[in-house]
Amino acid sequence: MSSTKSETKILTDKDLGEIIWRATHDNGIIDDADSYQCFLEDLAELVCDHFGGDRGSIVQPDIDMPWTVAIRINECVPADGGIFKDYDAEK
Repeated sequence: MSSTKSETKILTDKDLGEIIWRATHDNGIIDDADSYQCFLEDLAELVCDHFGGDRGSIVQPDIDMPWTVAIRINECVPADGGIFKDYDAEK
């Protein structure tokens, strides 16, 4: 007879960051494209909730581009671009 055991894992902030890094960098952590897209949607919403912006579309990879997430800059993003300023900078 098997018993079910409730277990708690205590994670640090760095542990959470590592889990997100692994999910976005290691093939096979999330191996279904639809599930991965949902993960990116949730992650982008979290980023926007804390740093401003509105999540736009998520585009699956093709031969030229990896997965991409559109973030529309809104009034909640600081004038200097905030956390987003170093990404997709216009040349």
